[in-house]
Amino acid sequence: MEYGCQTEHFWTSCKARPAGSVFYSPAKTETRNPLRDLSRPKKVWRAPDRKLVWGNQDTIRPLSFNALNAKLTKRVERLAEPKKISKLHVPNRPYSSPEWHVKDPSLIPEASVRIVRLSVAKSTHPDFVAPKQVETQITPAALHAHPSLRVISLSEPKVKTETLYFERGRNDLPIRPVSTAAMTAQPSLRTLFLAKAKTVHSDYLPVHPVQQPVSRAALKYIPSPRIEVLSTPNLRTPLSVNAINLDAFKVKDAAKVAVCSPRIVKLAEPIKR
Repeated sequence: MEYGCQTEHFWTSCKARPAGSVFYSPAKTETRNPLRDLSRPKKVWRAPDRKLVWGNQDTIRPLSFNALNAKLTKRVERLAEPKKISKLHVPNRPYSSPEWHVKDPSLIPEASVRIVRLSVAKSTHPDFVAPKQVETQITPAALHAHPSLRVISLSEPKVKTETLYFERGRNDLPIRPVSTAAMTAQPSLRTLFLAKAKTVHSDYLPVHPVQQPVSRAALKYIPSPRIEVLSTPNLRTPLSVNAINLDAFKVKDAAKVAVCSPRIVKLAEPIKR
């Protein structure tokens, strides 16, 4: 509203001035104060300089004086007119009708040879093989046929050495059969050396047992008074916030009678935060 009052005052002053007189803008005649200008917040680029209120009958952006007094050309007036609705526009078109109605003269009574050839669906490749059926049909001759020995041998699965299974025999026999030459072979010195199990280190100490036996001498030993004093635990009373032992530290008599210097009193004061 403040901006509207300023604009109204601006136009009344423009109408009241005589012809040929020089007009000075009030913004230009105002004295400049750098500190006041710097204290104001920076304007956002391409943003209006005032608050916009809906219905204040003001423009979104302030218009210049030349723009308000400009005369429209015929071209601008013609472009400013809203576009008229086409004559072919059909309001409330039903969904069953086509989007665009075809005129009667454009209907083709007879299709040409080219259109007929293009309307034929594309056929599959001559070498195309359709997918086989899931269920295979077996003929009666194949069901009653007797296989030959060659077919039976080929139908047996292939035996692999890594998955070879041997029937279980006696407990003293190995799982896999061992040849006679391997059983009667004499191992070399190198094979005997490699067959020995790896020993532990010479400085290896076995794990201590959980229950350690105590000797008779230790059971009948009489401790000395010094050992009894060292074996007694330190008796410390639990201190809480309300129960503080003031005699926990021994203070000398000279320290109790001493007078603190002003410097020490100043340093003893807590820091104020």
